[in-house]
Parts: sequence; structure tokens; C-alpha cells
Amino acid sequence: MLLQDERRLGSVMILGGGKYGTTAVKRLRGKAERVLVVDVDPDCQARGYADRTISSFEEPPAGVSFVLADGASFLASAIDRGTPPDFVVLTIPKNVMAALFISWAESFGMRVEFDVESMLKAAAGLPGRYLVARDTIFGVLVASYARDHTCLDGCMQPEVCPVSGERRGLSMLEIVKATAVGDYVRIFESKLLERDVGGVEGREILEAYKDFCSSLRQGMRMVIGTACRCHAIVNFMSIA
Repeated sequence: MLLQDERRLGSVMILGGGKYGTTAVKRLRGKAERVLVVDVDPDCQARGYADRTISSFEEPPAGVSFVLADGASFLASAIDRGTPPDFVVLTIPKNVMAALFISWAESFGMRVEFDVESMLKAAAGLPGRYLVARDTIFGVLVASYARDHTCLDGCMQPEVCPVSGERRGLSMLEIVKATAVGDYVRIFESKLLERDVGGVEGREILEAYKDFCSSLRQGMRMVIGTACRCHAIVNFMSIA
């Protein structure tokens, strides 16, 4: 069931205005009161579907707005102010949540190192058929039920994959959490807002920020990522 079937969406921030950001704009128009697309490219595809362009200091009005800015930095500013959107749609091709935690740690004068050893241990604990990639430079692990096939457009992430026929008893979020070991583990759930569009709750990010600030210490091992029923991306890091 789509989340928007259970309640009307309020404010949604879409980070990235490319192909997937554009899909999110099209799907969410009229389903959310306010949609804000954030991208560093003034000529990005999604901008053409916005009702207006606003500055990074303006409060987004009803409808679809575009702001020219770095997505991760813009979200960090909203969290710092304590004014997150209801949902954040992540379409930037990197682990935005990990970038957020790195910026928060650095704001306290801490240095973040990538924990490749912990990532490799977690990868070894995953069933091989789900392991998509292991980045031995940045300590990133990517896992998916769709390792060997392409997902259908508009997929609703049912219990039985419509392409492979595999029954997914556990979500990829649950599978990855079971292998992630660290002093601070936060894997955010991307909830299905519309077909092909998942979003992380803004209040969950704000709560994580407050918790992280009170937990931060040297030597702390962190596991930060985002996952849905079918896919996951996770960074393994430590505070130097």
C-alpha cells in the first residue's frame, strides 16, 4: 500500500532533478501540498516541471518549486534549523545520508574515515545473490533483490517480485540491518510514497541528528544508509 493512500502528504523535498527526480515530481504533483526540487544544475530536467524558482531562503509555497543548490547541503541546513520537510526523496547518485553525518561530524571538529574492513565483513554476511557492489575506497555496500534484473517501471514492491518471481519474506532493510555492526547504526527506511518514488521521513532525520550529536565521540564506528523493501546503500565509517 502506498503511504499516500493512508494520509495526505504535506511537504516533500526532492534532492536531484534528473530522470528520477523528474519522475518524483510528476508522481507527487497534486499528491503533496508542497514539493521542492533541489539541484545544482540550473538546466536539470525537473526544473521544467516546476511552477516557479525560489531562493534558498524562501519558504516553499503550495505547488512545485525549484531551488538551485547542492541537495545534501540544503537538507543539512533544514535539519540544522529544525525545519525538515515531511519527506525527503533521494535521487542523487550517492549516499546522501552518509554525507549528512559526515558534515555533522566535521562541524564538531571531528574527522571521518571510511571503514572498509567493517564493510567487507558485512558484505561477507550477505547472501551473494543480493550483493551488487563493494566500494573499497569509500566503504560503501550496495545490496538489492534486483541484482540480476531490471525493475519494472512503476513497481509497487510487492512481496513477490514481478520480474524474478522471488518471494521476499524480509525487506532489504531488514537483511542489511542484520549484517551491520557498529557503535552507531542508522539505516533509514525509504517508504513508498508513489509508484517508483520512495521517501525518508524528515522527522526521522531530525531525531537522528539530535541523537548523533549527543553520541558523537572519537573512535565511534558508524553505519549509515538508506534502504527500502528491495534495495539498500550503506556507508561504513569511523570517527578519527
